[in-house]
Amino acid sequence: MCTSFIYRNPSKGILGVGFNRDESFKRKPSLSPQLLESSSGKAIAPIDGEAGGTWIGISQTGEIICLVNFYEATLKLLRNPVSRGLLVRSVLLGERTPESYSVSELEKYYPFKLFRVQKEKTEIFIWDGNSYKTEMDSETFAVFGSSFTQGPKAQISRRETFDSHFRPSELPDAQDFIHMAKSFLSSHLPEQGALSPCMHRRDAHSVSRTVITLDRASVYFSYKNSQPCEEGPEEDYNFTLTEFRTSA
Repeated sequence: MCTSFIYRNPSKGILGVGFNRDESFKRKPSLSPQLLESSSGKAIAPIDGEAGGTWIGISQTGEIICLVNFYEATLKLLRNPVSRGLLVRSVLLGERTPESYSVSELEKYYPFKLFRVQKEKTEIFIWDGNSYKTEMDSETFAVFGSSFTQGPKAQISRRETFDSHFRPSELPDAQDFIHMAKSFLSSHLPEQGALSPCMHRRDAHSVSRTVITLDRASVYFSYKNSQPCEEGPEEDYNFTLTEFRTSA
């Protein structure tokens, strides 16, 4: 239950990702973006309040990693599943690469689509519970979505909403992308509900919005830890890949 919105303009060195996290009302609140460090790398990402992983972040190498659940896959009930957010955290920190996971390791995780977003391309690593494959995308704009109740209809609807109401006539700079991403992810088109980018259901809704831009080596990281459509505070971080931090 999430939406990922990707923009790239390699000729100008611009990469942008907007992401709505959709969760059950019962899930614990997440923590603000933090600097994560290990012997293999650094990353900045918000932290899941239950398992300590994450769903989106940027590494010091300039890769943006994010993950959506793959609800269309055949669901097998797992006795002791590993949080998919911990996998994202490991990839962000360079502890593992997406390619390094074997099917036997992935059998501990529920199905997912993991996105490794770079300025030239997006690699999509898809675990469906039985097999692990990779797809590639290099479109200027791309919208990906997942929904527990709507399946692939959510992605189709959100792509149509972007194309019909938000796709610009000219390629945006980083600031214009930020505005566009926030507007799109706050939208209730075609109507407020399970298919809108800002998702609303009786048992779940969009709980946060993240927008990350990489303009050559300059990073902007915005995090809103509440429904995108509501008034509320946002945390904005500006830093570079060489001065990698969330504090002034």
